[in-house]
Amino acid sequence: MVKFGITYTILFCLICTWGCSHAPPPEKRELSNKFYNNLLAAFSGRDYALVKTGLQKINEAGIEDKRTLYLQALVALIEQRPEDAITDLKASLTFDPDYGEAHNTLGSIYMQQKRLAEAETEFIEASNNELYPTPEKAYFNLGKLYQLQNKNEQAQTCYLKATRLEPDYFPPRYELSLLYLSLKKFDLAAQEAEIACHLSPEHPGAWLHLGEVEKARHNNSAAIIAFRQVLELQSVGNFADRATTELKILTENRY
Repeated sequence: MVKFGITYTILFCLICTWGCSHAPPPEKRELSNKFYNNLLAAFSGRDYALVKTGLQKINEAGIEDKRTLYLQALVALIEQRPEDAITDLKASLTFDPDYGEAHNTLGSIYMQQKRLAEAETEFIEASNNELYPTPEKAYFNLGKLYQLQNKNEQAQTCYLKATRLEPDYFPPRYELSLLYLSLKKFDLAAQEAEIACHLSPEHPGAWLHLGEVEKARHNNSAAIIAFRQVLELQSVGNFADRATTELKILTENRY
């Protein structure tokens, strides 16, 4: 009787083991769009503690999603943990090798780290991706990368491509104007500076640059107006100090 009980127990275990090994795998849990959008709203509102709590819950639930890995990388960047951000971005690219946002952000980190060849590869990956919704950002970054290397012609090409893709995108307009000024193409510099001021009228740096361009064109009246606009927007700080110095030079020269 004891023997029979032992045999029955062994058979029962074997049957259970067989049943478990042939049971259908559990359903893969996916991130709901509502939860992700709530995370994005928290991130946009700079509630990073809430974002980190949400990301932790996602990780604990075993949910793997390229978007949350990307968001996790952005939090790491805000907390000045670039190596963790690189790890998360690379992980997101294992889910989607064509993930433009991840390539572009990874390139930005590499550019800051002076890993210029790697940065160029990432920006090109992002800009060549037809599904990337904001390729102008990748072209702008690629232009900055080339400008860092004094490849001015290539930088100009990239900035112009960015402005063609998104005419109202401020960064390439501003940088293109700076580039033209350095190349002494003053009329083109003024044209881009004016557009930059129109796109971002509250940016004191844009008005300061416009003043510098107009001064270089010997259009002192327009330069004075631009420098005064800087002081309207910023009473103290680097831009204000530079505008004050320029105004002093220009107004003293008028008399």
